[in-house]
Amino acid sequence: MLGAVARRILIGAALATGLALGLVPGLAPGLAWAQDRVTSSPVAGFPHAKVYVAEGQGPRPVVVILHGADGGTEAGDRFGPILAGMGYAAVGLPYYSPDWGQYAPPKALPEIAGSFVDIRVDQLAELRDALRGMPGVDVERFGLFGASKGAEFALIAASRYDWIDAVVAYAPTDVVWEGWGLETVEAEGTRSSFSFAGQPLPFMPYRGFVEGLLAGPGKADLRAIHANGRADHPEKEAEARIPVEAYAGSLILIAGGRDTQWDAAAATRAIVASREAAGRETTALIYSEAGHDLVGDGGPRESPRSGGSPEADAAARQDAWPKVTAFMAAALKP
Repeated sequence: MLGAVARRILIGAALATGLALGLVPGLAPGLAWAQDRVTSSPVAGFPHAKVYVAEGQGPRPVVVILHGADGGTEAGDRFGPILAGMGYAAVGLPYYSPDWGQYAPPKALPEIAGSFVDIRVDQLAELRDALRGMPGVDVERFGLFGASKGAEFALIAASRYDWIDAVVAYAPTDVVWEGWGLETVEAEGTRSSFSFAGQPLPFMPYRGFVEGLLAGPGKADLRAIHANGRADHPEKEAEARIPVEAYAGSLILIAGGRDTQWDAAAATRAIVASREAAGRETTALIYSEAGHDLVGDGGPRESPRSGGSPEADAAARQDAWPKVTAFMAAALKP
């Protein structure tokens, strides 16, 4: 049995060498946008958040970019200018920056959460208030663009706020999952990923998360860790489920059948079924041979933790992207 210090050192070493903890799909660099016309501004009260707008237009609908478990600013940095060039006020919202203390590289963004524990969903309402009145921003048209853990965030928020008009959810989940961080290494199964109104949300635990970290870089079977945890805890299913049927706005889901991070295709079907039972429409794009790396367009790229082949993932992206952009345009009317 490993002692606490030894376990933390080993976990830190695994994280520092790139173990598959992050659930963020690769972001495509090849999307066309009017780069020379896009400017960015900080958002007061939200460290490292930026709003991107194209010059010379009236107020634009908001699209908040919600990153996955890798955290940081990359998702906003990459997709903010792209979406701004399409006519949106695109907001990169970093809400997590991994902090494993002395056992991993220094935390990149000291001002924001360092553990993926009790991430505040209601910060989106505060963000909306902060954006109100900023030049080129129309908060009365409000969308979310999230991938993986960011899709989880987006779906939770949409089920609680009636002012969210559109959600793009890549590689989604239909339940809230367990959180993680340095403080949970010796306390698995005790903390939620997300909170609302000061209370942690009920969650589905993992099975074997720490053991997966200790197995070494690239060796954790994250899909099994999620599936086994769910199989172990059927009694938590109802409380952990995201009540997507409460969301009356527009929703598009994009998933791959060979996703090795979690079973996003099954989650997509469950979300569609829940919403259909409530009379809600949902656009669902499921690509049976694709994996987790579905955001953007672009050609084949290496993504060994995705699950699909580079070619299958690229084909899915190329099919999905024009449908995603058409969905956003219809829902938000830039």
